[in-house]
Amino acid sequence: MNRIFVTICIASALSAVSAFAQYDRPYADRDYARQDRGLFDKTRMDLERASAYRYASHSDRKRFDEARSKLFDFESRFDQGRYDRHELDGAIDRLQHVVESNSLDPRDRGSLSDDLRRMRDYREFRNHHGERDYAYGYR
Repeated sequence: MNRIFVTICIASALSAVSAFAQYDRPYADRDYARQDRGLFDKTRMDLERASAYRYASHSDRKRFDEARSKLFDFESRFDQGRYDRHELDGAIDRLQHVVESNSLDPRDRGSLSDDLRRMRDYREFRNHHGERDYAYGYR
């Protein structure tokens, strides 16, 4: 009789834990999506600030526009819950082009270089892990 009672208690505890884990998962995914989105929002804001440089040439402005466009294309798909590596590669490539070729304030170049590194880290993580991993984060 005691053995049956203990078995029932253990089974109910295990089912409660698994139900909680399934219930909690969408919130964790949403938090990570918000964190990922923050990376791209910061990059967009840094691009906007850097593009306000009043001595930028026509070709500098064109590179800013291309980088913003590629980032927007990636973010649009990301907001729909789709990770498009090709679009992320394009955004990284365009941002790299801005950092290497544009006349930038040193502070803006540093911010964009940091954004570029974080985007590459994010791409590397997603390529190796696919799904979110609780140990992943930005510093």
